[in-house]
Amino acid sequence: MNKPLVCILFVPVILLSGCVSTVNPVDPSDITISVAPIEMKEFQEKEIPVNVMNNATSPIDSVSVKSLESFTIISGGNVNIPAKTKDGASSVPLTATIQSPGFKAATNTTTLTLSYASGKDEKGNPVITTKAVPVQTTVLPNASLQFVGFVESYEKRGGGTGLNTWTLEKGKNATITFSVKNGGKTTIDKNTLKVVVEIENKEIGGSDSYVVGEGMAMGGTSYTEAVVLNVKKDAPNGQTPVYVKLLMGDNLIDSQTLTLTVKLT
Repeated sequence: MNKPLVCILFVPVILLSGCVSTVNPVDPSDITISVAPIEMKEFQEKEIPVNVMNNATSPIDSVSVKSLESFTIISGGNVNIPAKTKDGASSVPLTATIQSPGFKAATNTTTLTLSYASGKDEKGNPVITTKAVPVQTTVLPNASLQFVGFVESYEKRGGGTGLNTWTLEKGKNATITFSVKNGGKTTIDKNTLKVVVEIENKEIGGSDSYVVGEGMAMGGTSYTEAVVLNVKKDAPNGQTPVYVKLLMGDNLIDSQTLTLTVKLT
Protein backbone atom coordinates (compact mmCIF):
# COMPACT_ATOMS: atom_id res chain seq x y z
CA MET A 1 0.00 0.00 0.00
CA ASN A 2 2.78 2.50 0.81
CA LYS A 3 4.99 2.02 -2.29
CA PRO A 4 2.63 3.61 -4.88
CA LEU A 5 2.02 6.53 -2.55
CA VAL A 6 5.77 7.24 -2.24
CA CYS A 7 6.13 7.44 -6.05
CA ILE A 8 3.22 9.85 -6.37
CA LEU A 9 4.64 12.18 -3.73
CA PHE A 10 7.96 12.45 -5.57
CA VAL A 11 6.44 13.55 -8.89
CA PRO A 12 5.71 17.21 -7.97
CA VAL A 13 9.16 17.52 -6.39
CA ILE A 14 10.82 16.45 -9.66
CA LEU A 15 8.66 18.82 -11.68
CA LEU A 16 9.42 21.77 -9.43
CA SER A 17 13.16 21.16 -9.44
CA GLY A 18 13.24 21.54 -13.26
CA CYS A 19 11.69 25.04 -13.29
CA VAL A 20 13.96 28.14 -13.35
CA SER A 21 12.43 31.60 -13.40
CA THR A 22 14.04 34.17 -15.71
CA VAL A 23 14.95 37.71 -14.62
CA ASN A 24 14.87 40.52 -17.17
CA PRO A 25 18.31 42.05 -17.83
CA VAL A 26 19.00 45.72 -17.28
CA ASP A 27 17.98 47.69 -20.35
CA PRO A 28 20.84 49.60 -22.07
CA SER A 29 18.72 52.77 -21.86
CA ASP A 30 19.30 52.69 -18.07
CA ILE A 31 23.09 52.74 -18.56
CA THR A 32 24.91 56.02 -19.26
CA ILE A 33 28.46 55.92 -20.64
CA SER A 34 30.72 58.96 -21.05
CA VAL A 35 34.32 59.15 -22.26
CA ALA A 36 36.42 62.31 -22.62
CA PRO A 37 37.84 63.03 -26.10
CA ILE A 38 40.92 60.91 -26.79
CA GLU A 39 44.05 62.42 -28.39
CA MET A 40 47.27 60.46 -28.82
CA LYS A 41 50.05 59.69 -31.28
CA GLU A 42 49.88 56.59 -33.44
CA PHE A 43 50.72 53.14 -32.01
CA GLN A 44 50.96 54.48 -28.47
CA GLU A 45 49.35 53.04 -25.32
CA LYS A 46 47.18 55.06 -22.96
CA GLU A 47 44.90 54.36 -20.02
CA ILE A 48 41.49 56.00 -20.40
CA PRO A 49 38.78 56.46 -17.75
CA VAL A 50 35.26 55.38 -18.69
CA ASN A 51 32.39 56.78 -16.63
CA VAL A 52 29.51 54.26 -16.37
CA MET A 53 26.32 55.10 -14.47
CA ASN A 54 23.63 52.53 -13.63
CA ASN A 55 20.15 54.06 -13.32
CA ALA A 56 18.35 50.71 -13.08
CA THR A 57 16.77 49.10 -10.04
CA SER A 58 19.02 46.03 -10.52
CA PRO A 59 22.82 45.81 -10.36
CA ILE A 60 25.08 45.12 -13.34
CA ASP A 61 28.16 42.90 -13.07
CA SER A 62 31.35 42.19 -15.06
CA VAL A 63 31.23 45.66 -16.61
CA SER A 64 34.11 46.10 -19.07
CA VAL A 65 35.15 47.80 -22.30
CA LYS A 66 34.68 45.23 -25.04
CA SER A 67 36.02 47.23 -27.98
CA LEU A 68 36.99 50.67 -29.25
CA GLU A 69 36.69 50.70 -33.00
CA SER A 70 40.08 50.80 -34.83
CA PHE A 71 41.91 50.86 -31.45
CA THR A 72 43.25 47.78 -29.65
CA ILE A 73 42.15 47.02 -26.08
CA ILE A 74 45.34 46.02 -24.23
CA SER A 75 43.73 45.52 -20.82
CA GLY A 76 40.72 46.73 -18.92
CA GLY A 77 38.94 46.78 -15.61
CA ASN A 78 36.04 44.53 -14.72
CA VAL A 79 33.70 46.07 -12.16
CA ASN A 80 30.31 45.50 -10.59
CA ILE A 81 27.96 48.47 -10.29
CA PRO A 82 25.10 48.36 -7.78
CA ALA A 83 21.54 49.42 -8.52
CA LYS A 84 20.54 53.04 -8.23
CA THR A 85 19.73 54.43 -4.81
CA LYS A 86 17.30 57.04 -3.61
CA ASP A 87 20.02 59.59 -4.27
CA GLY A 88 20.34 58.66 -7.95
CA ALA A 89 22.35 56.49 -10.32
CA SER A 90 25.28 54.40 -9.07
CA SER A 91 28.78 54.54 -10.54
CA VAL A 92 32.10 52.73 -10.05
CA PRO A 93 35.42 53.85 -11.64
CA LEU A 94 36.32 51.87 -14.78
CA THR A 95 39.48 52.12 -16.90
CA ALA A 96 40.85 50.54 -20.06
CA THR A 97 44.32 50.58 -21.60
CA ILE A 98 44.19 51.12 -25.35
CA GLN A 99 46.65 51.21 -28.24
CA SER A 100 46.08 53.67 -31.07
CA PRO A 101 46.13 52.69 -34.76
CA GLY A 102 48.12 54.41 -37.49
CA PHE A 103 47.05 58.02 -37.82
CA LYS A 104 45.74 57.49 -41.36
CA ALA A 105 43.55 54.56 -40.23
CA ALA A 106 41.86 56.56 -37.46
CA THR A 107 38.61 58.50 -37.70
CA ASN A 108 37.39 61.55 -35.80
CA THR A 109 34.59 59.55 -34.17
CA THR A 110 35.04 56.00 -32.85
CA THR A 111 32.52 53.59 -31.33
CA LEU A 112 33.17 52.29 -27.81
CA THR A 113 31.28 49.12 -26.87
CA LEU A 114 30.68 48.23 -23.23
CA SER A 115 29.48 44.83 -22.01
CA TYR A 116 27.77 43.91 -18.73
CA ALA A 117 25.95 41.00 -17.11
CA SER A 118 22.53 41.23 -15.46
CA GLY A 119 19.31 39.28 -15.01
CA LYS A 120 19.00 35.52 -15.65
CA ASP A 121 18.14 33.42 -18.69
CA GLU A 122 16.11 30.18 -18.70
CA LYS A 123 19.21 28.25 -17.60
CA GLY A 124 19.90 30.58 -14.69
CA ASN A 125 22.91 32.20 -16.34
CA PRO A 126 23.49 35.99 -16.36
CA VAL A 127 22.47 37.73 -19.59
CA ILE A 128 25.33 39.52 -21.36
CA THR A 129 24.30 42.85 -22.86
CA THR A 130 26.26 45.47 -24.78
CA LYS A 131 25.90 49.18 -25.29
CA ALA A 132 27.78 51.33 -27.82
CA VAL A 133 28.52 55.07 -27.66
CA PRO A 134 30.47 57.43 -29.96
CA VAL A 135 33.82 58.79 -28.73
CA GLN A 136 35.70 61.73 -30.21
CA THR A 137 39.20 60.55 -31.15
CA THR A 138 42.28 62.19 -32.66
CA VAL A 139 45.33 60.15 -33.69
CA LEU A 140 48.41 62.14 -34.68
CA PRO A 141 51.65 61.22 -36.46
CA ASN A 142 54.51 60.27 -34.15
CA ALA A 143 56.59 63.22 -35.36
CA SER A 144 58.86 65.55 -33.41
CA LEU A 145 60.90 68.73 -33.77
CA GLN A 146 64.68 68.57 -33.92
CA PHE A 147 67.59 71.02 -34.39
CA VAL A 148 65.50 73.83 -32.85
CA GLY A 149 67.26 77.05 -31.89
CA PHE A 150 68.44 80.54 -32.80
CA VAL A 151 71.02 81.03 -35.56
CA GLU A 152 72.70 84.16 -36.91
CA SER A 153 70.82 84.26 -40.21
CA TYR A 154 68.65 82.25 -42.59
CA GLU A 155 71.76 81.22 -44.50
CA LYS A 156 73.20 79.63 -41.34
CA ARG A 157 70.35 77.16 -40.96
CA GLY A 158 71.28 73.49 -41.16
CA GLY A 159 74.45 73.81 -39.14
CA GLY A 160 73.16 71.65 -36.30
CA THR A 161 71.13 72.61 -33.26
CA GLY A 162 70.94 76.34 -32.64
CA LEU A 163 71.08 78.19 -29.35
CA ASN A 164 68.23 78.12 -26.83
CA THR A 165 68.74 81.80 -25.95
CA TRP A 166 69.46 84.83 -28.11
CA THR A 167 70.08 88.52 -27.42
CA LEU A 168 69.62 91.29 -29.99
CA GLU A 169 68.80 94.96 -30.39
CA LYS A 170 65.44 96.51 -31.21
CA GLY A 171 64.57 96.47 -34.90
CA LYS A 172 66.79 93.44 -35.64
CA ASN A 173 65.74 90.00 -36.91
CA ALA A 174 65.58 86.79 -34.89
CA THR A 175 66.15 83.64 -36.95
CA ILE A 176 64.85 80.33 -35.59
CA THR A 177 65.87 77.06 -37.22
CA PHE A 178 64.15 73.66 -37.02
CA SER A 179 63.63 70.27 -38.66
CA VAL A 180 61.00 67.54 -38.33
CA LYS A 181 61.49 63.77 -37.90
CA ASN A 182 58.94 61.01 -38.38
CA GLY A 183 59.38 58.62 -35.46
CA GLY A 184 56.25 56.64 -36.35
CA LYS A 185 55.42 53.82 -38.75
CA THR A 186 53.03 55.62 -41.11
CA THR A 187 54.30 57.80 -43.94
CA ILE A 188 53.54 61.50 -43.44
CA ASP A 189 52.53 63.05 -46.73
CA LYS A 190 53.98 66.37 -47.86
CA ASN A 191 52.12 69.51 -46.76
CA THR A 192 50.53 67.62 -43.84
CA LEU A 193 52.48 69.28 -41.02
CA LYS A 194 53.14 72.91 -40.16
CA VAL A 195 55.69 74.58 -37.90
CA VAL A 196 54.57 77.78 -36.18
CA VAL A 197 57.10 80.09 -34.48
CA GLU A 198 55.58 82.68 -32.16
CA ILE A 199 56.98 85.42 -29.92
CA GLU A 200 54.79 85.47 -26.82
CA ASN A 201 55.13 89.21 -26.11
CA LYS A 202 53.32 90.87 -29.01
CA GLU A 203 54.90 94.21 -28.16
CA ILE A 204 58.26 92.70 -29.08
CA GLY A 205 57.32 90.77 -32.24
CA GLY A 206 54.87 88.50 -34.00
CA SER A 207 54.79 85.03 -35.53
CA ASP A 208 55.29 83.12 -38.75
CA SER A 209 54.76 79.59 -40.02
CA TYR A 210 56.25 77.06 -42.40
CA VAL A 211 54.49 74.15 -44.12
CA VAL A 212 56.65 71.02 -44.27
CA GLY A 213 56.92 70.23 -47.97
CA GLU A 214 58.64 66.85 -47.72
CA GLY A 215 56.94 63.49 -47.40
CA MET A 216 58.51 61.40 -44.63
CA ALA A 217 58.42 57.62 -44.34
CA MET A 218 59.35 55.86 -41.07
CA GLY A 219 62.52 57.47 -39.73
CA GLY A 220 62.46 60.16 -42.42
CA THR A 221 63.21 63.84 -41.84
CA SER A 222 62.43 67.17 -43.40
CA TYR A 223 64.97 69.68 -44.59
CA THR A 224 66.30 72.00 -41.89
CA GLU A 225 64.46 75.26 -42.38
CA ALA A 226 64.20 78.60 -40.59
CA VAL A 227 61.72 81.37 -39.86
CA VAL A 228 62.83 84.99 -39.55
CA LEU A 229 60.93 87.20 -37.09
CA ASN A 230 61.43 90.94 -36.86
CA VAL A 231 61.75 92.59 -33.46
CA LYS A 232 59.88 95.89 -33.43
CA LYS A 233 61.87 99.12 -33.38
CA ASP A 234 59.91 100.32 -30.35
CA ALA A 235 59.95 96.95 -28.56
CA PRO A 236 60.41 96.99 -24.79
CA ASN A 237 63.68 95.57 -23.54
CA GLY A 238 63.77 92.33 -21.60
CA GLN A 239 62.99 88.67 -22.16
CA THR A 240 60.15 86.84 -23.86
CA PRO A 241 59.48 83.16 -24.59
CA VAL A 242 59.49 82.08 -28.23
CA TYR A 243 57.32 79.03 -28.94
CA VAL A 244 58.13 76.59 -31.74
CA LYS A 245 55.13 74.35 -32.40
CA LEU A 246 54.62 71.38 -34.70
CA LEU A 247 50.99 71.06 -35.80
CA MET A 248 48.73 68.90 -37.92
CA GLY A 249 45.75 71.10 -38.58
CA ASP A 250 44.93 72.68 -35.21
CA ASN A 251 46.34 69.73 -33.24
CA LEU A 252 49.65 70.17 -31.42
CA ILE A 253 52.12 67.32 -31.98
CA ASP A 254 55.29 68.71 -30.40
CA SER A 255 56.67 72.00 -29.06
CA GLN A 256 59.83 73.61 -27.74
CA THR A 257 60.40 76.95 -26.01
CA LEU A 258 63.30 79.34 -26.61
CA THR A 259 64.16 82.62 -24.86
CA LEU A 260 64.69 85.91 -26.71
CA THR A 261 66.24 88.92 -24.95
CA VAL A 262 65.94 92.46 -26.30
CA LYS A 263 68.82 94.70 -25.21
CA LEU A 264 68.35 98.17 -23.74
CA THR A 265 69.68 100.60 -26.36
